[in-house]
Amino acid sequence: MDGQTIEQDPRTAEALRQKEVFKRAMAQLERDKRRREAAGYAVLAAAYSFEPAARDEGRPAKMVHVAKLVLIAAAGLIPNYLVWSLLLS
Repeated sequence: MDGQTIEQDPRTAEALRQKEVFKRAMAQLERDKRRREAAGYAVLAAAYSFEPAARDEGRPAKMVHVAKLVLIAAAGLIPNYLVWSLLLS
């Protein structure tokens, strides 16, 4: 035997194939885990960027306050407008 060719029985070949499949699957799971962690860090960074608004400091706090007022007004006016336009006309 010259050392260049190795004959394998089907069980050994299947075991090697299964090891490769397992290795690829574990790598995919690790990539998915890293993506989820990165998404969590992004959410936390976004939440921390709104800290000045939560403390009523500066321009972000004023923008959040205006957004709250607009949403409250929309929640009160849109249903009334829909009833008026759809049911009463």
